Amino acid sequence: MDAILRGHDGTGSPLGDPAHWPGSLTTLVGVMLASDQPVFLVWGRARTLLYNDAYARLLGDKHPAALGRDWLDVWHEARAELAPMLEDAFSGRTVALSDGRQDRHGIGGGGASMALSLVPVRDALGGVEGLYGTCREIAGPALVESRQREADAVLRDNEERQSFLLDLSDTLRTLTSPTQIAEIASRRLGEQLGASRVFYAEIDGSLMRVERDYVRGVGSLVGEHSLAAFGPDLLTAYRDGAVVAVDDVSADRRFSAEARAGLASRQVGAFVDVVLFREEEWVGLLAVQSASPRGWTAVEGNLIRDVGERIKAAIERGRADSALRESEAHLAAIFAAASVGLSEVGPDGRFLRVNAEMCRILGRSADELRDLGVADVTQDADVPSSREKIAQAIATGHSPSFDKRYRRPDGSSVWASSSIRRLDDAKGELKNLLVVTTDLSQRKEAEQRLAESERRLQELNETLEQQISDRTTERNLFATIVERTDIMVMAADLGYTILAINKANADEFERIYGVRPKVGDNMLDLLADQPEHREQVRAGWGRGLAGEEITMVAEFGDAERARPAYEINFRTLRDAQGARTGCYQFVTDVTERLRGQAELAQAQEALRQSQKLEAVGQLTGGVAHDFNNLLTIIRSSVDFLRRPDLPEARRRRYLDAVSETVDRAAKLTGQLLAFARRQALKPEVFNLGQKVRGVADMLDTLTGSRVRVVIDVPEAPCLVRADLSQFETALVNMAVNARDAMDGEGTLTLRVSCGVALPTIRGHAGSQEPFAAVTLTDTGAGIPAEQIGRIFEPFFTTKAVGKGTGLGLSQVFGFAKQSGGDVDVQSALARGTTFTLYLPQVPADERPAGMRRQPGGLAPLGSGQRILVVEDNVGVGQFATQILEDLGYRTTWAANAEEALSALAGDGGQFDLVFSDVVMPGIGGVALARELRTRLPHVPVILTSGYSHVLARSDTHDFTLLHKPYSAEQLSRLLHQMLGLQQDRDGPAEPALDVVPIVVAV
Repeated sequence: MDAILRGHDGTGSPLGDPAHWPGSLTTLVGVMLASDQPVFLVWGRARTLLYNDAYARLLGDKHPAALGRDWLDVWHEARAELAPMLEDAFSGRTVALSDGRQDRHGIGGGGASMALSLVPVRDALGGVEGLYGTCREIAGPALVESRQREADAVLRDNEERQSFLLDLSDTLRTLTSPTQIAEIASRRLGEQLGASRVFYAEIDGSLMRVERDYVRGVGSLVGEHSLAAFGPDLLTAYRDGAVVAVDDVSADRRFSAEARAGLASRQVGAFVDVVLFREEEWVGLLAVQSASPRGWTAVEGNLIRDVGERIKAAIERGRADSALRESEAHLAAIFAAASVGLSEVGPDGRFLRVNAEMCRILGRSADELRDLGVADVTQDADVPSSREKIAQAIATGHSPSFDKRYRRPDGSSVWASSSIRRLDDAKGELKNLLVVTTDLSQRKEAEQRLAESERRLQELNETLEQQISDRTTERNLFATIVERTDIMVMAADLGYTILAINKANADEFERIYGVRPKVGDNMLDLLADQPEHREQVRAGWGRGLAGEEITMVAEFGDAERARPAYEINFRTLRDAQGARTGCYQFVTDVTERLRGQAELAQAQEALRQSQKLEAVGQLTGGVAHDFNNLLTIIRSSVDFLRRPDLPEARRRRYLDAVSETVDRAAKLTGQLLAFARRQALKPEVFNLGQKVRGVADMLDTLTGSRVRVVIDVPEAPCLVRADLSQFETALVNMAVNARDAMDGEGTLTLRVSCGVALPTIRGHAGSQEPFAAVTLTDTGAGIPAEQIGRIFEPFFTTKAVGKGTGLGLSQVFGFAKQSGGDVDVQSALARGTTFTLYLPQVPADERPAGMRRQPGGLAPLGSGQRILVVEDNVGVGQFATQILEDLGYRTTWAANAEEALSALAGDGGQFDLVFSDVVMPGIGGVALARELRTRLPHVPVILTSGYSHVLARSDTHDFTLLHKPYSAEQLSRLLHQMLGLQQDRDGPAEPALDVVPIVVAV
């Protein structure tokens, strides 16, 4: 209230400018503001009201408008009771109301009992110039209960505050980036307090730097700002470490008019600032701002101060951790790159970390060594001396260098020279030991080789005869093993001459080629009369003799004799100097193994074909079932329509039933074509967000009142090119699926995202091109993991019989694929399911298609225009010509495209329009339309088809297409539109119908 009173504009008030108030009033205002009890002043005969914070709480929503107004006007509802009291007080008598009645004054019927007193304030002449009023609550049951509620509320506030702070501390503890810390803390605090803007700024000299801020409904203040803009009063309060809370910027006189205008331009109506210090240095500022005036509570101020301290501590911790990591990384890099072996071991001798050179010396990885101690990698004979040196280093700080043998995993030893140095912590107590190791293996190996050479020379002189005998026995044993093995072995020199061959190889060579080889034979010469086999041997052996060490599988031999398959391994032969002298082979007969693999592959293929047939059977069975149901309705309705005595009302009902059944059949075929990705789409550019809003408006009726529909759509246009009707159908199919998954109760969220990448879905490659995504998230039961892979299959459904066809999601899948996009699904049991439909986004400069005109009323009839009907089906041709004649057109029927071209000989002036089927023997409808466009561009062409592989190819055809089945009304309007476009000279053209060029992408 102090700030509000100082900022109060008194020019329109009977009291005038506060700077010119009488001394008595100024003194009483100071006393009033210092009181923690409800105190107010009623000044002058105008009864001007001034009051403190405690009284403001009693005013409720009357504050702050009550400030400076007539006291009786403020409490107009109690005017009749208060006016006499006021007159008595201004007459010079002290008035008190303390009978404990429940008084309306200052409590608005809140249930408290009040004691009210009015004390006259006299001027120097003894006249009453104002009244000093106090209010005091009288403790009663209602007040006790009220204070208990207040205590409970304070307790809840403290618990919520502590819970929020603990959760925030846990979150900040895992972060190291100052920007990320400030951003997350600002967002969490802004959401907790419902603030318009929250930011943490770092102070650098006279500048305040804001790197991230949380905003809601206001602009961002990210950037650098001068501290001078706060004004001297606030800067003084900031440097004193105060928590500065401003309830109403426009009424706070601590700000200059320029400062208030600046804050207003930044949409700051109220704020709380917490200044953060490091010792005596001002290092940070946490600001919480409201776009409109707001009364800040002490609980909120304490929470903001605590959050500010946590942000500062987390940022300082993060920077300290970063500096420590950089230092450790620098030392680690030096440690790792050292050319000598370095290892840090604990006082117990266990390895803590080692560098690459130490790992090389010991022949072990760093992970292996961390599980071992120095004694574990030291030769047993050197362990005592090694422990002695460790104890010496612990006692004295370091040990002299000493030679020792380390034991490698393969059992070998490596000589090294080691020295040990003690590593202490900041308190001077033993922490670890640093061991510096130099590899002495080369020097020791040279010494050992010399000693071993001398020893072996001596042994050789003593045991030469025995060694020769042992070697002969060894060679004989090896030769016996090679000769008796089933594996075929043969060696040859670089000229294909056989150096060695075992019995198995010789027998097999003779079996397949008819000639038995032996050592000294040349393989190419043995096969001189079999050129085909000779070249095959040259090709295989040639690679081995060229130095390739390969494994190959091939068939060899004469089919009339034997042609088995072999797995052949070639290895190089070298002399003592390492030069290539030939190669040898190991050969295994794998004929039976390959035959088994082929039979397995054949069985797997048969299984796949069986599964395909099963799927096709399921598909055709489902289609036959649904179409039989539809045909039953049509057949029964037609039978009744044949009755001459059928009442007109029932006749109309049966006619409506036939029409509705045809629409259902068309929808079923449309879903099948969409599933098969063979439907001819009619793409157009439209704003995805706008269409999602349009569909969402009807979802309340579709999903029921117990399903809450939430829409999240960006304001900016998000344009895609797709078949709008199929898109709306796909959206409705997914919404119905979500409704059923939630059993008619829950939340369905529709969200549109623009410019996203297409992720990898079901093993299909993604794309970095811009896509628009429509996400539908429900709170249903979820989809079991074993069923997710099947939900897009046709006729697959988990619903009860009669509750679904199983074609809804397959239509979504077919539409997405055909439109160049995809559909993804994420689900968890008991948590809900999310479907995401991806469609290629188009540039913003492409204009959306106009609003489609919904034709109403009867279409105009023709006036004798000449139509060439091209239809190969006799029944359809006769029916089409009959419809056209009934619509007022003259028709000529051609059974195929060739007849049509003949009828259109010359300039084609004998016909006004060509109406052609697409699928026909010989020249098809699309080819006919292209030919007519070249020869007779002035003759319009309408194509009609229920399905065509030509239209479903990845191509673009800008011919007008009328989908089968079509009604006479649709055909009439389309003909009128197409002919109207040719009759501009006779009058204005008919407004365009919902007809777009055909665009089909498979």
